[in-house]
Amino acid sequence: MSTPFTPLHTPRFETARPLRADEVHIWCLDINQFTTAHFADAARVMNPSERERAQKFVRGKESYIASRWLLRKVLARYTGATPEAIEFLRSDKGKPYLPQRDIHFSLSHSGHWALLAVSNIELIGVDIEAVSSTRDLTGIAESYYHPREFAHLQTLAGDAQHDYFYRLWTLKEAFFKAIGTGISAGLEKIAFELANDRIHAQIAAELNQDRDEWQFHQWTLGAQNYAALASKCQQPLTPSWFDVLSVPAFP
Repeated sequence: MSTPFTPLHTPRFETARPLRADEVHIWCLDINQFTTAHFADAARVMNPSERERAQKFVRGKESYIASRWLLRKVLARYTGATPEAIEFLRSDKGKPYLPQRDIHFSLSHSGHWALLAVSNIELIGVDIEAVSSTRDLTGIAESYYHPREFAHLQTLAGDAQHDYFYRLWTLKEAFFKAIGTGISAGLEKIAFELANDRIHAQIAAELNQDRDEWQFHQWTLGAQNYAALASKCQQPLTPSWFDVLSVPAFP
């Protein structure tokens, strides 16, 4: 599917509401706003294995804890379960899912942001990437992007090259998270063209995915964070954004 897009912009947050069949809800958490009380609540709702894993982090402990809180608190809203009672299983490819539920989700965090996409659509993936000034854009693209994408990246410079790199990276990450393989399946196996106000995707045959069934969306959260959503659905889906810390009455 060729997905329309507008110039990248910060998403507009809406008032929380029930999930419709034609929607993907994206819940956003600014970890810089995560308080001591939130961390205490996270410790309460996480299961023992999550708490044990949190203690092993040398860096990124706060982001991990905040992301687990986001995951459990938001999914409780959709499932009716208490946050601490939610159980996760993993597919044979390692993708987490809720057993015996029609709610599907994808979680991503980078820098001080965490995103959680929730939908009735099974194959969804969300990615957010904080810009790194030390990242070797051309070196990474040469190793991991499709040759056509790398060739176009080399024609760009400065902000244009930076923008193109991160748009591709988040689109690719979101897609591979959606299908559950992770990027080890090969970032070059999906190639994007951003032209004429549309996102065009070419998907390698070995991935067994029909490009006409996929749709993609992108945003920025400020100048230093790029986000993308990938979803497999023949009908157009509407992404709706919510700020988790501004929504009252969470369980």
